[in-house]
Amino acid sequence: MLSGASPDGYYAEWLANAERQGVDPGVLVQIARDNNLTPASFSVLDGLEKITDPQGKSFFVLPSDIGGDRAREVVLMTFILNAGTDYGEGTDHDFPIEPYSAAYVKYIKARQEANNWSYDDDVDFVHGNGGRLVATPNGILMGAGGNWLQGLYSQQGGTTYGDIFMLNIDDGDPIAAMRTAIQSGTSVYDDGNGGYRTGSLDLDRLLHHEERHSHQWADEGYGGFLASYGWEQLTGGNETEEEAGLGDGGYR
Repeated sequence: MLSGASPDGYYAEWLANAERQGVDPGVLVQIARDNNLTPASFSVLDGLEKITDPQGKSFFVLPSDIGGDRAREVVLMTFILNAGTDYGEGTDHDFPIEPYSAAYVKYIKARQEANNWSYDDDVDFVHGNGGRLVATPNGILMGAGGNWLQGLYSQQGGTTYGDIFMLNIDDGDPIAAMRTAIQSGTSVYDDGNGGYRTGSLDLDRLLHHEERHSHQWADEGYGGFLASYGWEQLTGGNETEEEAGLGDGGYR
């Protein structure tokens, strides 16, 4: 995998990202071995619109007609390609920095399996209601836009369902809204006038917070998460947000 002809395309970008992030080559070998990874594995990203953040990480816009299986694969390969999330680099953060590793890739795959309904059902739901989605370096999807029905599923600054984090933005150009967030490296919010505004929360922190919510969904299961979160709303608890990091989520 790491020898032979000169690398090109996203395979070459993966190697460059790993070098930039200080990832030991042995980690790449282990990831390749565990996942039967070859240069052709990155072809699932070919033809997708790429949006780059200030640190050089890549986000990919999902086509509105993409199927769940390919969406799942794009999300996984986006995580692998970036070789790190930059969480905690130069900013405050609520949790220790998790190194990029073969174990982390294994965790992402297990979480995807536990939250498979996100891909099998909700990707189509978001696109069918006019929203759009991008694959993030955190191994989750971020979305925005959509009709009134889609809007019911996104509250406050945004809401995570399984592996999908939906920004609470109803702008008519959801890709532009997400491009603004990604290229600025900060959160974006609905401005109350049909558009959006940039915030001050570091996007890497926010996505880490939402990824932890995805883990909660996977750990508790669909029904279990809804039950525990509903109980919190009735009793005034806030354990779900506390476990995801109040500072990372912009709550303090």
